[in-house]
Amino acid sequence: YDYGTLFGTSFPMNKAERIATFDSGSTHAMTLTAVDLDENGQPKKWKVENSWSASYGQNGYLIMSNPWFNEYTFRLVVDNKYVPENIMKAAQQKPIMVVPEDPLFQEDM
Repeated sequence: YDYGTLFGTSFPMNKAERIATFDSGSTHAMTLTAVDLDENGQPKKWKVENSWSASYGQNGYLIMSNPWFNEYTFRLVVDNKYVPENIMKAAQQKPIMVVPEDPLFQEDM
């Protein structure tokens, strides 16, 4: 949603700042069902199946813009066949221990 335009205000924090101050975090799950790509193969918008039931959205489905996806997606589960090789190699590295108070890894409420 474009709340800034709707309410005539701005929201100056970026994603990292929102996470660090607990203003934003991972609290909900949806299933990506389709992506609309531009002429360069870059995502423009995503079709998602929401977990709130078929009575929400269009029979349970919503469309999110790619900028919204980038700002508010925190965790993603992806079939390995869709993951680029360089990312798969990075996933094989030794894990880094994260402190318990790291805001990105707080338990979902």
